Amino acid sequence: MSGSTELKTYIVCSFILYLKFVIATGIQATKTFDAGCRPPEDKNLALAQGRREQNYGMFSDENDAELLKARAIEHRWKRIIQNDLESIPLALLVFLGGVFAGGNKELFVICLAVYTSVRCFHTYAYANMLQPHRAWCWRIGVLMIITSGVNSIVGVFN
Repeated sequence: MSGSTELKTYIVCSFILYLKFVIATGIQATKTFDAGCRPPEDKNLALAQGRREQNYGMFSDENDAELLKARAIEHRWKRIIQNDLESIPLALLVFLGGVFAGGNKELFVICLAVYTSVRCFHTYAYANMLQPHRAWCWRIGVLMIITSGVNSIVGVFN
């Protein structure tokens, strides 16, 4: 494949982040079914079979400990997805600028590879209630975005 090292790194890391997101949304979907929080019309879908009634989670026994646990897990996975949506799209825009800006290519590759790694571990840490690991993943990810952005700006003006 022809293309710069930055472009190749961007393509690989973007795809890894996309796969991570698809896997996480798949897990989140099963957790939503477990909690009975899907729309009623989803009762005939394969994932609904053998699970509780689907009613957006609006009608249930609030004293059901199993249900409350399922809802807590479902909420955790919704937050994982929301956090990805808050970080990954804008990060990829900043990194895309780095593909074309002419900054330090080694720094770009390191920043994007580290960002991709910590976003994957962030999901693992969030799902497994690992704190402060989750917070450190977030901080390091933000640092990589900012570092790459500054690297790109330096490249633009050189």
